[in-house]
Amino acid sequence: MLIIIDSRMPQEAKTSLKEVGEVFELQSKDIVYESIQGHPDIFLLQMDELVIMAPNAPLDLKQIFQKHRIPFLKGKNKLGLKFPETVFYNAVSTSKYLIHNENYTDSCILHENDKKKFIKVKQAYTRCNLLHLNDGSFITSDRGIEKNLREKGLEVHYFSDDDVLLEGQDHGFIGGTMGVLHQSVYILGHLSFYKEGERLRDLISSKNMQIIELYKGPLIDGGGLFFLDS
Repeated sequence: MLIIIDSRMPQEAKTSLKEVGEVFELQSKDIVYESIQGHPDIFLLQMDELVIMAPNAPLDLKQIFQKHRIPFLKGKNKLGLKFPETVFYNAVSTSKYLIHNENYTDSCILHENDKKKFIKVKQAYTRCNLLHLNDGSFITSDRGIEKNLREKGLEVHYFSDDDVLLEGQDHGFIGGTMGVLHQSVYILGHLSFYKEGERLRDLISSKNMQIIELYKGPLIDGGGLFFLDS
């Protein structure tokens, strides 16, 4: 198991994840702006059996994928320092749907997901704001995404991002605090620091899943946690 995380995460969270698999600490410089320079969801789109990676992603990220024999393709669009050059890969791909702002989706992502239904949303930082759960439902911190998914008949649950930390920004997004592995939702923080923590815990429990809190502190938007089978 390979786990991709932002290198700036608390050491306690890193130690907890090392009990699950090999942790790769993503970092970059002068590719995207500082707040998101280590965020997996900026550099990668995760699909069921494939990862699509920005062509100018850090070299060591490509090398760790090759070491673990994880299938990946390089996208067409290079990331840049300013929006919209930061959002080309920040989509959500499920077995049935591709969800993103179609104005910015990398063409490689479109090609590899062309058999899926495309759900168009305005929020181009889609994965930052959206987590897909095992039962097909979603958690989001964006009202627009919530509305779009409900219109498609999908189950989606809104949670505030007011308490989510992101260095250099007023706040982060709920999707960026979490990742899913099997029947567990791993979260960068402890729900006792989050005003909607008990409601979130109850929701996850109702899905026959468990929340694993990775450190004793506020929720941090780290660009998600990407769990990849070797």
